Amino acid sequence: MTTDPLFARQLAVHTLLIARGWHLAGGRDPGHDPFADDPTAGWHYPASFGGRQMNEVATTTPVRLQSYFTFDGRANETFALVPAGNLHTNGCPTHDTAEQFVPFTPAGEADLDRIASLLDELEPQAESLDPRAAIECLYFGPCTH
Repeated sequence: MTTDPLFARQLAVHTLLIARGWHLAGGRDPGHDPFADDPTAGWHYPASFGGRQMNEVATTTPVRLQSYFTFDGRANETFALVPAGNLHTNGCPTHDTAEQFVPFTPAGEADLDRIASLLDELEPQAESLDPRAAIECLYFGPCTH
């Protein structure tokens, strides 16, 4: 058991996400990643888009459901979830990826109950999202989904 609160918080979230089928970006040990300082460090949900694999094309390929530690608009460290879909608020609300922040508890821990509740909503949406529909929405305007 670690006494480092940052690592303990990361490990608690890591354990929750891995149990739900998420992958750590890059497959590294969570204690070795500076999550709050690196926006690319975090986890992704491989079942997004029904588990389909896609070639990555910058600004075109929809993103998988993902999460990471970051800072909110007031420079407070927080946990964030980004729904699967189109980045940069392009397209309709179904395909949008508005970042959702989960503040820490008063004790400074990750709010695992709140994270799990959001995942109960976001994971099925990510699994059923059609990447082609998201790309068409991005390029041809907001769809009616």
